[in-house]
Amino acid sequence: MRMIDLCCGIGGIRRGFELAGDFKNVMSAEVDKYACETYKHLFGDDPNNDVKDDAFKKVLRQTDYDVLLAGFPCQTFSRIGLLKGFRDTTKGTIFFEIAQIIQQTMPKVVFLENVENLVSHDNGRTFEIIINTLEKELNYHVVGVNHDSEELTYEKSSFIRNTKNFGLPQNRPRVYIIAFSRDYFGEHLKNIPNELPKNGSKQIYQDLTEILESDVPAKFFMSSGYLKTLENHKARQKENGNGFGYRIVNERGIKKPIANTILATGGSGKERNLIYDSKNGLKYAGRIIPYKKSVINNKFIRTMTPTEWGKLQGFIGYGFVDENGIDRFSFPEKMSDQQKFKQFGNSVSIPVIEEMAVFIKQCVNLMTKDFSEKEREGYLLPGAQKVIILKAQEWKKNNSKRLKIEKYCDLVKTVGVAQEFGAEKVSQQLNISLVSAYKILKNMEEMNCISHEHGKYELEYVGEKMDAFMY
Repeated sequence: MRMIDLCCGIGGIRRGFELAGDFKNVMSAEVDKYACETYKHLFGDDPNNDVKDDAFKKVLRQTDYDVLLAGFPCQTFSRIGLLKGFRDTTKGTIFFEIAQIIQQTMPKVVFLENVENLVSHDNGRTFEIIINTLEKELNYHVVGVNHDSEELTYEKSSFIRNTKNFGLPQNRPRVYIIAFSRDYFGEHLKNIPNELPKNGSKQIYQDLTEILESDVPAKFFMSSGYLKTLENHKARQKENGNGFGYRIVNERGIKKPIANTILATGGSGKERNLIYDSKNGLKYAGRIIPYKKSVINNKFIRTMTPTEWGKLQGFIGYGFVDENGIDRFSFPEKMSDQQKFKQFGNSVSIPVIEEMAVFIKQCVNLMTKDFSEKEREGYLLPGAQKVIILKAQEWKKNNSKRLKIEKYCDLVKTVGVAQEFGAEKVSQQLNISLVSAYKILKNMEEMNCISHEHGKYELEYVGEKMDAFMY
């Protein structure tokens, strides 16, 4: 299955799908300069595209693909547009751009990843809008959503899966959304499970001790002054009845230590994941090194290293290990530690994604094996073309019983989407008169499925004001 990788970061979602087998990436998008450098270094593809850019959306309409992947940011939606549909409600957010791409290109499957907070963000309103948009406006079946009469019901917890249950020693709950197109799969959707995988099939590391490096440079050990500041802060929080503060994740007494969530911002992601390391700490305790304002602490406490964070996400030691057992993961030369921490913290846990991709593949195989010949034919049609054909069929139903829909379908398949053509080409390709060609093109303009400028036409459904959904 062909996939597009949006808001791709350094490619964790893509790699998880590639490991599942039968998935091939055909287009990527990322705006962070340094993430783009790492992505290109790993995959050879330059992902420097912006999902907000109309020119990029046009390229996607020309791209034949099956699965849309996106690890989009969590953003607040407009309350003003609440009853006006997703185009008003989500405008100005990355989800708006992704929803518009789905509307225009109709992927067979949508896979979205986000932070755990998405389900409770803005009192649950953000997540409800996303589910309503996918289910009611874009006509997708979201795994985990039930249809009780006209109402959509679901348990928020059914969308949350934790990295620690998928073979990696990191407590990292994240939201995963998998949605299948009703226009492609129809009644066959009732045959697939309505629950996401809960556990992984592989135990990659037993606990945190297996990912710790044996030789760690002095720069990762905390200065005595900074460690004292953290200790004082934790003591104050405790006095106030709070549990905030630094944490040594492998301190004595913990039988199977695991890391807390690592974060793109570094900061608390590092301080909540401190390591007791006497082996290396003995070498550096009391030493003064550049960029530290006081000597290295004598309690042997350090932050984790970028390599250890890479292992916690399955990039290092798993995701890029080839058939000969050689780990092919690396960063571009001169990539700073700060960027490495940021990129790993902002990424996904590859083994979790792999399990989700296997689940998607199993569901698709389960449904397509029972397809009729007509369904198989429709399944081969690229999404952007299918969108226009469905609009033509709907227009025929509401406006003209005598309209020969076959000619419109032939036009879409012949000239493709977002490609320039003239009325003469329509006449020649469909073997009809020029008058009939102009009539078809005029009808398609009324369907909002064609653009016309300087005598040239392009088939493209760029969306219209959608029906409001009640919240």
